[in-house]
Amino acid sequence: MLKVAVINILKNLQTRGKSIREISRDTGHHRETIKKYLEGAESKYTRGKGYASDITDFAKPIVTDWHTEDLKINKKQRRAAQKMYNDLVSKYDFNGSYSTICMILQELKKQNREVFVPRANDPGEYIEFDFGYIKAWHKGELKELAMHCFQLICSNDIFVYISERETQEEIFYAHKLAFEYYEGVPIKVRYDNLKQAVKKILHGKAKEESSAFKNFRDQYGFIAEFCERGKGWQKGDVEGLVGYARRNYCSPIPEINDLNKFNKELAEWCKSLRNIRKVYGTDKLVGEMYLLEKEQLSPLPINNVEVGIHTVATANHYSLVPVDTAFYSVPSNYAYRIVNVLLTAREVIISDKAGELARHNRTFIKGKQVFDPTHYISVFLDKPYAAINTKPIKQLPECFSAFFKKAYSKGYGTVRNCIKVLELLKTYSLEQVKTAIELSMTYQTYNKEGVENLLMQLTTSQPIIEKLEIPKDSKLNKISIPSINLSIYNQLISKRRTN
Repeated sequence: MLKVAVINILKNLQTRGKSIREISRDTGHHRETIKKYLEGAESKYTRGKGYASDITDFAKPIVTDWHTEDLKINKKQRRAAQKMYNDLVSKYDFNGSYSTICMILQELKKQNREVFVPRANDPGEYIEFDFGYIKAWHKGELKELAMHCFQLICSNDIFVYISERETQEEIFYAHKLAFEYYEGVPIKVRYDNLKQAVKKILHGKAKEESSAFKNFRDQYGFIAEFCERGKGWQKGDVEGLVGYARRNYCSPIPEINDLNKFNKELAEWCKSLRNIRKVYGTDKLVGEMYLLEKEQLSPLPINNVEVGIHTVATANHYSLVPVDTAFYSVPSNYAYRIVNVLLTAREVIISDKAGELARHNRTFIKGKQVFDPTHYISVFLDKPYAAINTKPIKQLPECFSAFFKKAYSKGYGTVRNCIKVLELLKTYSLEQVKTAIELSMTYQTYNKEGVENLLMQLTTSQPIIEKLEIPKDSKLNKISIPSINLSIYNQLISKRRTN
């Protein structure tokens, strides 16, 4: 087989008028070979007949059957080449090499490779979401934290949020932050079959969504699209983001004392990448494409949306509402009544038809009771001596109990007046009221008015005296002040002396 360059030389000599015999003499190639290429034969090697191999012919049908069987089961439990080789040796007395099995498998996999088509997504059409995990030193303890990853498909703009848990409430809150970060809501959000959203997997991409997830979607008005079972590549853009964020921001293992602060810094890092990263397959920056895509996003809800799980519960005889293995107080007049509960990632919000009744920081301690002492003021006024030993008061700083105890010696009326001090917690912070109570006890003052007066002194700054500006045309400028003749005063003094 002659190379293309040699064939070109032969053709060039022919154009100069040389015969095949002369070309053969000058180049050293056989006349038949020269004639073949001058007549148009290509410089390409073809094997007339494949090499026969009894070993390969024996193993190939068996390996093919095994490979076909494995394609029908879970990918993680398919036989490796080494396993097939070992089974051939033990079951069929195979005397070939391990490389022969690898070669057969390689050919079979080439035949079964899937062909993909690049997607074209309109601006504002899709966001992809996925979960990931990182190891971090959180408050001195090594923990596995959940990583919520979002990516706009058209502009490739990313957003990442870290949480301690991967509950529905955390997912909803992460979505809220992502929509606020992007300053809009896409038409669709693409997911895998995450259990926090999917109640039941149906045929193909069809899924039965959980009621809580449906309610959340309705709040923002986007469409959920789910991948088929075991086909994570259907949201392949965000799949790569999980590892990218883990390697580039969360490596080495980070130390996190304040998770809220860490997430704010993480969001700023995501935003900084807009001026560095380029959209895949183009020479445009992510930030440039994001500005175009932002115009196509749906606007955020006008009012602030509280996202979480909606449910109902009944307050017990302690005016406590059971929510997710814990208990939260409501005003005492709502005891024994059914109330609405919104369980968010950070708070528990309790309401009825009239509006919000209570808002508490969420606890994850099983059986813990969370109180707002102001909910029990009417009960304490009816039973003032109960205030000393009740849990709502015990959860307050020690000075509150001491304040009530000292008020007891002043009489029944004084105790009732002291209980009204709890109303100040609706207006002032716990630390401010605590300081005012400690001061009031040093002054032997045991009433709401005295504590409130101290609070106003502690929280109100000194008045600012501003300069009075008088217009030139004001009548005040026309007032004349007569001069005083001090000699008259001297005359009066001299007359007094003569008398």
